[in-house]
Amino acid sequence: MPSIMTQCDSGDMALLLPDGIGIRMMRSSDMPQVRALHTKLLPITYPTAFFVQLLVQPQHMCLIATYNGNVIAFASATMETRHSTPGPLGSAMDQDRPIGGGALRVTLLTLGVSPEFQRQGIARRLVHEVVQRLRMSCGAPCHESPPAPSLSESESTDAVILCAEVARDNSSGQSFYSHIGMQRQLEVDKQCRFGSKAHTR
Repeated sequence: MPSIMTQCDSGDMALLLPDGIGIRMMRSSDMPQVRALHTKLLPITYPTAFFVQLLVQPQHMCLIATYNGNVIAFASATMETRHSTPGPLGSAMDQDRPIGGGALRVTLLTLGVSPEFQRQGIARRLVHEVVQRLRMSCGAPCHESPPAPSLSESESTDAVILCAEVARDNSSGQSFYSHIGMQRQLEVDKQCRFGSKAHTR
């Protein structure tokens, strides 16, 4: 049974990148390198359709970090605007009440950094960037350091719920998500569907 990591908003995750490293959206020409890095870092093999979906579907996104023209890290995610939040976030008090008319749920699908570039803040920056870009793509305001809204008091349309589904034996992934302020949800409602499992390396 996987753990579900969640966080309301993500405004404090921006970090400076090491010299020579840039972040941009994945292009079709990047797919061979991105697929190879997924295969190298993650425990499962993703089909071609997964990467095509990241390129062509507007609710999906894949950001990559590059160094000297080579892909050294990736973060893929999907977004969904909901008028209620299911599962552990949608408790009885929240199920029937919209969050800001429809909170944006961003679910991390995959995240990975080449071993030689780990522990330099790249993964943290990628998570921040993918959330902010998805937020802007759906028309929600983007702030440098937005206050973290509470589920009981949020009235703004730019509330973001960040989720990742992490295998219980993926201790490094759980440690990373906890470090950036996400909380582990111990129980998951059977109706809660977050998409693909988020694999982290």
